Amino acid sequence: MKQRILVVDDEPSVRHLIKQVLTQEQYQVEAVGSALEALEQLQEAPFDLAIVDLLLPGLSGLDLAEAIRMLDPGTPVILMTAYGAPALESVASHPAIHHYLHKPFTLERLLDLIDSDTRH
Repeated sequence: MKQRILVVDDEPSVRHLIKQVLTQEQYQVEAVGSALEALEQLQEAPFDLAIVDLLLPGLSGLDLAEAIRMLDPGTPVILMTAYGAPALESVASHPAIHHYLHKPFTLERLLDLIDSDTRH
């Protein structure tokens, strides 16, 4: 069974690139542009992993990570951000975040994190 990954980023180019790469890697990917759209997807079916941008319209990525943790505590969340060290320091130790990625990141790094979070 293909592992399901939710990608949440308000930048269409980032969202589509990640979806394209993950689909080629045989993941089943849903990509949305806001936390509210992500919550709708999460109500429909569980995901094995969520990749979430920190800054989103409406709820922040951190708020979304907390909501994911409440809905399904076993779903790992990778948080992406273009902000520097202070922002990363504040979220890196948050219990709802499994890993974080600083934009720009390599696709290899993303795939390594996904691999480590989706192994069961």
